[in-house]
Amino acid sequence: MPLLKAQWVPLKIAIFVAVSLIVSAWWILPHRAWIPLAAEPAQYGVSDPVLSAPIDILAEDTPLSDDDQEPIFSSPVDIDLENTSLPEDDIEPEISASVNTTAGDRPLVVYAYSESDNARANLRFFITKGLHNAADFVFIFNGDSGAARMVPRKPNVTIVKRDNTCFDLGAIGEVLRKNNLWKRYKRFITMNASIRGPFLPWWSKLCWTDLYLGKITETTKLVGMTVNCQPRMHVQSMILATDDVGMGILLDPAFALSASQDDEFGSKDNPVGLSGCYGDWNAAVHAEIGTTGLIMKSGYKVDAMMTAAHTVIGGVEAYCEATQAGDVLFDKEYFGMNVHPYETVFIKANRDVDPWVLDSMTEWHLKMNTRSSDGCGI
Repeated sequence: MPLLKAQWVPLKIAIFVAVSLIVSAWWILPHRAWIPLAAEPAQYGVSDPVLSAPIDILAEDTPLSDDDQEPIFSSPVDIDLENTSLPEDDIEPEISASVNTTAGDRPLVVYAYSESDNARANLRFFITKGLHNAADFVFIFNGDSGAARMVPRKPNVTIVKRDNTCFDLGAIGEVLRKNNLWKRYKRFITMNASIRGPFLPWWSKLCWTDLYLGKITETTKLVGMTVNCQPRMHVQSMILATDDVGMGILLDPAFALSASQDDEFGSKDNPVGLSGCYGDWNAAVHAEIGTTGLIMKSGYKVDAMMTAAHTVIGGVEAYCEATQAGDVLFDKEYFGMNVHPYETVFIKANRDVDPWVLDSMTEWHLKMNTRSSDGCGI
């Protein structure tokens, strides 16, 4: 009998433990179902939206609508940058931020925009790939456009809205002169929305603004993408780099007639440079052609990124004397081929030249995990 009791005690303990485990399991399991799955943190980014642009390029306080998201590309023919429109009533105030008033050596980039599907696509790409924190940016929106909403709200970004007058050169000049904005800076890049870029090889760690501004020297005061030798040699104005010396020349109305010459677009009595308000296309082209003359008449040189302009000893002037080449940005006008964006960092995107190249380069660069801040130091 004592032996039976000795065997019964461990058995009772085992039964008690088993019953306790069963009761505990019954109590815990149903309650686990009460915890909502949505309360768990997302794993491995599965629930994150797919973005083709670096996340930190988007303004956190101005979320984009579904129509504003970058398209996801599977092949060049899928690119639909030009049809990702924004609501036209989504208009920003005239100025939404202020540029750095103590700019020092920081360059100022001025981007002129007029509404079109192509311009919107180019702006979208520039915002994604061209913005960085080592420069101040002013975006000028000429005329009615909702595209201003695409621009991130950052301390170094300014949005200016104005009537669509004076063409790009006149608009840029007006904004730079207002409150003597240009006098706060030593280095400048002006550009418009007819070009797409910047495009740099994946292995390049260079900053696109430095590539242009680095060609400004004590003797060279104007640098652009390309040179057109007709009707006379001039740096084309879709993107221009200069310093405070060059900008002072371009903005000074006292110089506006000093380099003006008669040509098919205007007369020697019509102003050139950034000091005028140009009333029609001919006047604007005349002003563009004369911009180079203003710099050269003041005793300085001009330059361009295009390779062909550096194949003749003597620079761009000697190039024009030797070739008399016209506008190389039309189809097959660059000595039988077209300018590649790796040659000039930007590509003229509104002339339907090499659309496959444009679409492919756009797709590839949006897929690459690169941004201007990688090479611009900040």
